[in-house]
Amino acid sequence: QIRLFAVKNYGRVIHEFDPWFNYRAAEYMVNNGWQKFQAWFDEEVWYPLGRHVGSTTYPGLQLTAWGIHSILHAAGYAVSLNDVCVFMPAGFGAVSAAMTGMLAWEVTRRPNAAVAATAIMAIIPAHLMRSVAGGFDNESIAVPALVTTFYLWVRSLRDDRSWPYAVLCGFSYIYMVAAWGGYIFVLNMIGLHAAMLVAVGWFSNRLWLAYTLWFLIGTSGAIFGPARYLVGWQPFQSLEQLGPMAVFFGLQLWQLTEVLAARRKLDATGRMLLRLKIFGYAGVATSFVGAFLLPEGFVGPLSARVRGLFIKHTKTGNPLVDSVAEHQATPAAVYWHYFHFTILITPLGLFATVFHNKSDAKLFLVVYTIVGGYFSGKMIRLVLLISPAASVCAGGFIDFAIRFLMDAIAEGDVGDVAVSQPKPPKETGRPTKTAKPPKGARKPPTARQERASSASDASSIWKELEEVYAENVVLRRSLGLLMVITLSLAAFRFVPHCFSLGASISEPQIMVRGRQRDGSLVIIDDFREAYWWLRDNTPEDARVMAWWDYGYQINGVANRTTIADGNTWNHEHIALLGKCLVSPESASHAITRHLADYVLIWTTRHAGMHADDLAKSPHMARIAGSVYPDINPQNFYMDRQGTPSKMMEASLLYNLHGWKLDPKIPPLTHFEEAYTTTNKMVRIYKVLDVSEESKTWRKTHGPGYPPQLDDVIKTAKAFQQIHGFQ
Repeated sequence: QIRLFAVKNYGRVIHEFDPWFNYRAAEYMVNNGWQKFQAWFDEEVWYPLGRHVGSTTYPGLQLTAWGIHSILHAAGYAVSLNDVCVFMPAGFGAVSAAMTGMLAWEVTRRPNAAVAATAIMAIIPAHLMRSVAGGFDNESIAVPALVTTFYLWVRSLRDDRSWPYAVLCGFSYIYMVAAWGGYIFVLNMIGLHAAMLVAVGWFSNRLWLAYTLWFLIGTSGAIFGPARYLVGWQPFQSLEQLGPMAVFFGLQLWQLTEVLAARRKLDATGRMLLRLKIFGYAGVATSFVGAFLLPEGFVGPLSARVRGLFIKHTKTGNPLVDSVAEHQATPAAVYWHYFHFTILITPLGLFATVFHNKSDAKLFLVVYTIVGGYFSGKMIRLVLLISPAASVCAGGFIDFAIRFLMDAIAEGDVGDVAVSQPKPPKETGRPTKTAKPPKGARKPPTARQERASSASDASSIWKELEEVYAENVVLRRSLGLLMVITLSLAAFRFVPHCFSLGASISEPQIMVRGRQRDGSLVIIDDFREAYWWLRDNTPEDARVMAWWDYGYQINGVANRTTIADGNTWNHEHIALLGKCLVSPESASHAITRHLADYVLIWTTRHAGMHADDLAKSPHMARIAGSVYPDINPQNFYMDRQGTPSKMMEASLLYNLHGWKLDPKIPPLTHFEEAYTTTNKMVRIYKVLDVSEESKTWRKTHGPGYPPQLDDVIKTAKAFQQIHGFQ
């Protein structure tokens, strides 16, 4: 219910931007099959370059939608693909909650903790943000895949007979790889956990077997599975994926040491010397291979997005990555917003759960919570990753509070008897008169000795408090009751908070609601209105230039060719798009006439919402300036009073934004207003004097820039990713 607000308020509508591409891709897969999907080169996007979808898409979401749609039709239910895609995130959100409960059970072995974790995960906003109906995005299936993989991993370590769960974990990981690029987090979490088990001295034969099975099956599936075109050989070449591979080989060497030591009947010292010798030989061999056999550049650097997790936002070295709002560092207020009281009891739950009956699964929870918590602070969208861990920890603390109270109540008269028992009398006799210390007696205590004495006194005080606590059942009952009442009051605030935020998160963005002067609600549908106008009033082969954010919606709703979209695979092409928008009208038109027939811009500030293209334009200038030296982003800005710089004031974007609405805007020469939506939130302009020669060249020669743009392309410098941390 908490995930269906959008369906109740707006109907069965796909949300936001990326889900529109995902829906369009799923539709293509359903209509054409898996083989054609893999070979699909989409001519209607990234004009004039196009895009090979099979090598730039994680296909797990589309495969899942196709499978559900096919099963329902085979069972006689005529459900539309749109409905499947709308409801899938809500359904998989329930799967995430159930698997989080299973993870909590495996970690704590407490049914109360499992039930509480399931309930929290079912409604916690940090999970809702990617699992509401209509949000047909990769994360909606990736989170249940992540939690399932983690559960199967810790389950495989329960005992020596649990190795089949490692096989299932490998297949679950393959699905995770097909679903989302966040599989790298899952890969490194399992690798780090295995390494930590060895580091704390908990190596076992079941750890070696489970990790070996998982790694071999999972890595093979990643390389040769559904996402093979996208993943390729990255597990052996990508710097962020080499750590788990090193753990794999390290475990093989460790197991070899154990086997040889057992056969030779070596003692602990001999076992250690043998281990050092084997690892030393392996280190020399690895160094030789890395230095002399691997080609230069075989191992690539960290990607911009991963590097952004270790450095301050806007410092990743890639202005395109830095321009995305959800890549910003997470403010502290976001944690209360998305986790509410669970963020306060998560550390308490971790402590109460882990430091009692230690196990491999509990160490995993420690590693997951700490590492996930760190990365969630680096990027807003990554608070999603920590939601299962927070739910398990919070569930563990709720279970602890209930057990604490129940145990105190169950003591009954036993505790009362203990309290009434008299304490042994203290010795009260006065000491005899002390004689003078003889010669050679100890000197007065030093400062260090006094500190040691103080520590001893503090220890004795603590022991005395423990005795009072152990003897006083009323105190224990009061503390337990206080914890349970506090948690109950927090829950009474938590549940309404989740439902309120769930309704807010469910707003589809492609449609918004507002209030009229009389207070009545009205749906503002300017975005779809603009796309429908393009669909109904432009030629089928019309090309629409818009900032890359809106490309998916233009493709999915208007069914028109776009210049760029949210895939952002080609930095230089987006820089060319940015150059068109931030350059003066005449300079822009000289390029635009060879690329587009229409220009679409968001002007939502005219309706009181300021996240429009004018607000994004400094990012456009930075991206353009990273490739084209004639664009100086330092000169493109708007001050706090809303006054644009000279460069911004002269730009095409600024002039299209304010045409006929700002008397200071001069008449347009090369562009003509075609359509402005009802609430002036979207404006569409027709490009005058479009180059038919360039359009014909593209149809004849295929993907590529027409020769008429050679002079512009020659001025571009290939974008060089800044790999430094500054």
